[in-house]
Amino acid sequence: MKSLVEIAYLKHKDWISVVRSFGCNEATCEDIVQEMYIQLIQDVQKGLDLWYGDDVNHYYCYKVLRGIYLNIYKKEARVIKKYIEEINEIKQAEELGIDEIEYAKRKDLIDEVLNDMYWYDRKVFEICASGKSIAELSRETGISYYSLYNTYINAKKHIKEQL
Repeated sequence: MKSLVEIAYLKHKDWISVVRSFGCNEATCEDIVQEMYIQLIQDVQKGLDLWYGDDVNHYYCYKVLRGIYLNIYKKEARVIKKYIEEINEIKQAEELGIDEIEYAKRKDLIDEVLNDMYWYDRKVFEICASGKSIAELSRETGISYYSLYNTYINAKKHIKEQL
């Protein structure tokens, strides 16, 4: 008597075709089918009855293959991809460097505008510009999100107008 996994392996090419129908490449198809075999072994050891008469339950195998494929697809979708053009732009910017004198002048101008602003507006702008989100600042201070948002936007607009 053959085990469930041995019987499932007899249909190996069928499983590959099923995974390929999901839009998967050949190498990944093989990996997904191997993962299905491992899942079958684990499920049989847990005591699940995966037999359909004298054959393996095809629907269960299909669902396992689909689940593994979708998990891999979701993981690949989360990977941040950069285009070559973006990388080239970053390299060109690094090669050009930052004009430190121009940066210092602009920083001084912004500091002057900030010093002329009302203290609350200046503080909200500085905190948000340093990287803290408006929502986080709202939770910490108890000040309304929209109040902080409007203050930040108005301060930013005022700075742009003055420059």
